[in-house]
Amino acid sequence: MMVEAGQSAAAEYDLVVIGAGIAGLNALYSATDYLVRGARVLLVDQKDAAGGMWNTVYDYVRLHQPHPMFTVGNLPWDWDKPRDYLATGAEVQRHLASALGPAGERVALETRFGHTVSTCREVETGDGPRAEVTLHPNGRPGEAQTLQARRAIHAAGVNYRPADPLPLESARVVSVIPQALRAALAAHPGVPVYVVGGGKTGMDTVLAALTQDPGRRITLLNGRGTIFMNRTKYLPVGLKRWTSGEPVSRVLRDMALSFDGENDDAVLERFRARYSSDPESRNELYLYGLQSEDEMAQVRDGLAAEIRDYLAGVEDGPHGPQMVLRSGKTLPVPAGSIFVNCTGSYFRAEDMAEERTVLSPRDCVLSVTTRDGFHPLTSVSGFFLTHLLYRGLLRGRGFYTIDLERMFRKDRKAIVGVAAAQATMNQLLALQTLPLELLTRCGLDLDLWYPLPRRLVGLVRMKAAARADIDHCRRALDRVAVRTGVHCAPLM
Repeated sequence: MMVEAGQSAAAEYDLVVIGAGIAGLNALYSATDYLVRGARVLLVDQKDAAGGMWNTVYDYVRLHQPHPMFTVGNLPWDWDKPRDYLATGAEVQRHLASALGPAGERVALETRFGHTVSTCREVETGDGPRAEVTLHPNGRPGEAQTLQARRAIHAAGVNYRPADPLPLESARVVSVIPQALRAALAAHPGVPVYVVGGGKTGMDTVLAALTQDPGRRITLLNGRGTIFMNRTKYLPVGLKRWTSGEPVSRVLRDMALSFDGENDDAVLERFRARYSSDPESRNELYLYGLQSEDEMAQVRDGLAAEIRDYLAGVEDGPHGPQMVLRSGKTLPVPAGSIFVNCTGSYFRAEDMAEERTVLSPRDCVLSVTTRDGFHPLTSVSGFFLTHLLYRGLLRGRGFYTIDLERMFRKDRKAIVGVAAAQATMNQLLALQTLPLELLTRCGLDLDLWYPLPRRLVGLVRMKAAARADIDHCRRALDRVAVRTGVHCAPLM
């Protein structure tokens, strides 16, 4: 049952979920398994609709994984497109928003979009501990309202902030963000395009510019660069799902077991050589992105040039505009050139996201965050943390939480081994802690790409080696904590 915002007079809820992105929606969907039918639930988000970042992404974005495994719980997509179809941003937003329907059939779900939450904390009341949430319509803090709930799930997810146009000194070039790329290409035909940033957004932008104008000269400014997992090899199509590739959980296990807590460079090189779409590249970052061999070839063949440096600015020189690179080198730029800011949107802000513990002292507030992260993917965290919380199985089980944002900012290479070790260990602990039937309902699991017999073989192997693998991952993560000083410890 869906309830329109403002219809409810009482101020107490059974659950308040803050954040309607994929993390919050997975938390909401999971919580409905434990709430009584008709329980009062409030979903709050700053945006005007469910879907999180997918409400504001650039219009040519596509998933980098097959769409069935980008979902809420095990909610199927309402269409009959091929399993390997890469959904567009608008399609993703619609699918995520559609999860409100099934959730609203189980509970009395009220939504408040366009609202900002200023506080979410645990308080003591005459009826015991409660979650206290203060919120107000965006831009109108004077209309704040304070609510109480038996539980709150603060699903802020990843510290995501869309890019701004690069502040370039020269007025003789055009500076845009990906959301404005198509209009800029149409308004400035034939001029060169400079794509600043070699992550997924940069790759998407190169392909979009080539598609709209195949003759356009495109230059990629690629600082450290991003390594992508080979989607062609590890999410194969057709009969190859039976005969080739390897479940992603096995890839993560290999990375986790190769990590000793200190050998960051060796782990990165192992991933590059074994699992990446371009083993010859010298890129240095891996952020769980996937790329097909065909996409990699299109980018490589379509670029006029690739500059392995960072853009410091564009200024007017004696002979026209010129790029100034971080290395100090300057390069001439044709007047009218388009610069597209494709630098990373995650952890972009100079200030880190609010520091929140994953669980409040009396278990009233659960936080799905990268500051005390349970899994490198907050979507997966939203699913598992919620089930573990409502079953009373979260504390004291050995699950490790990590300040992944601080780790990323401190040592981007280390995050590769750290994330693999944490994901592998927490997955194995969940396998030991939760019913298998529940685990099969996590539609986010990329292993679902493979036929059931291959998955069952992998499950048997996973269980057989679980104790030794958990011990190895624990030792590596403990060493990371000592070496970096970043929070990385079991949830007590």
